[in-house]
Order: sequence, then structure tokens, then C-alpha cells
Amino acid sequence: MKPIKKRAAKKTDNPIISKLLDLKYRINEAYRSYPHETNKNDKDWVIARIRDIRDDMAISKGELLHANNLWKDYNPSRMNNWESSNVK
Repeated sequence: MKPIKKRAAKKTDNPIISKLLDLKYRINEAYRSYPHETNKNDKDWVIARIRDIRDDMAISKGELLHANNLWKDYNPSRMNNWESSNVK
């Protein structure tokens, strides 16, 4: 049987949007394992930047640096260390 779609629905040709979507998915995983208001705020920030890019607005260097810091914060190895330290 032939596949219905040729490419995934969330894929995009813009590499910045792709990376921000990956960051959003990583934040979602962290939220599912340990729900916290910070995770929700970070996810909302990422979604707002994705909307900005899709609306042809430029992202500042400061916003890109913030996104890089979020990548570091939600790094899977760092999340494992953080979760194990919060378990009592």
C-alpha cells in the first residue's frame, strides 16, 4: 500500500523552526516526567518564537542565546541528574 503522506506534518524547510520544534518536544517530555510551572513557561516562550518566525518576524540574538540555554537546561543527561536528585 502507498503511504498517504510524503513527509511528516511537523517537518519544515526552515532549520530554526525545526530546532525550536525539537526543543518544544524536549520540554514536553520534561513536563510529563515532572510537571512544573517553569516547564510550561519555557514551552510557551518557544511556541511564541515559532509563531514569530512563521509570521516573518526576525528573532534577536538574545532570543537565540536564550533558546541555546534552554537546550542546555533540557539536555537529557542533565534532566536525568536533576530528576534523580529530586526523588526522595
